[in-house]
Amino acid sequence: MEVMLSLGTWLTEHGRGKPSTVTVFTPADMIAEDAGEDIVHKLLDLASQLGFNYVHSANDIKKITADGIEFANGTSLDAELKIVFPDWRAQDVVRSLPVADSEGFVVTDLTMRNPKYPNVFAAGDAAAITVPKLGALGHDEAAIVGRQIAKDVGRMKAEKADEPLEPEILCIGDMGGRKAFYIHSNTWFGGNVSELHLGRVQHALKNQYKAHVLQRGGGKIPPWGIDAAERIAEHVPL
Repeated sequence: MEVMLSLGTWLTEHGRGKPSTVTVFTPADMIAEDAGEDIVHKLLDLASQLGFNYVHSANDIKKITADGIEFANGTSLDAELKIVFPDWRAQDVVRSLPVADSEGFVVTDLTMRNPKYPNVFAAGDAAAITVPKLGALGHDEAAIVGRQIAKDVGRMKAEKADEPLEPEILCIGDMGGRKAFYIHSNTWFGGNVSELHLGRVQHALKNQYKAHVLQRGGGKIPPWGIDAAERIAEHVPL
C-alpha cells in the first residue's frame, strides 16, 4: 500500500504518469488483510478514488516478461515496471529443527517460548506467531523474551514476567505529498481496535522514525517511542 500510494504521487509530481497507470495485485482474496477488513476497505476506497487499479485472487505468478506479468489463474497484466514482494521464507537450517513449523518458523506460545523446548525462545521474523512480520511486533516480543530470562535467573517475579504477547498491527506508510497513513489494529488477532488516520502529522511521525530510529538509533525504538507515536497519530489533528 505504501509503495502504491507514494509511487502514484511521485508519478504525478514528476509528470511521468498518474495513479491510474498503477495496478496493485495480490494472490490473496484481500490485500493486507492482517490490517483488518475495515481498514483495508477504507484504504482501497481511497485508492479507487485516486484512480489506482486493484487485482486480487491472482494466485501465484506464472511468468514475468518484459511486457508484463502472467498469473497462475490465467490472467495477465501489461506492465513496464514490475515491483514484486516475495513471500516470507524462513531459513532452511531452521526448517529441519523440531522447534519449527512446516514453513520453518519457530513455534512459540504467547511468552515466546517453544512449548516442547521451553529453553528455546524466538522473537521477530523467526517466530511463527509474528504475523505480519512487523518491527513493532518483534520489539514487543523481544521485551517478553528479556522478561522471561530475567524470571528464570530470579531477577523478576513471574506475575510481571509472564504478561503474554498482545499482538497488534502498528504501521506508518508514506503516501507522498507530505502525507502518510497510520494503522493501529488488532482485529486480525480477535481484538476490536481498528484505527486508520491519514495526514501530515502521520507523515511527520514517519520522518521522525526514519531520522531517529533508522539513521541515529541503530534501528532501536526508545522505550517510550511506540506509546508516544500512538498518542500523536491518533489524537493530534491534521
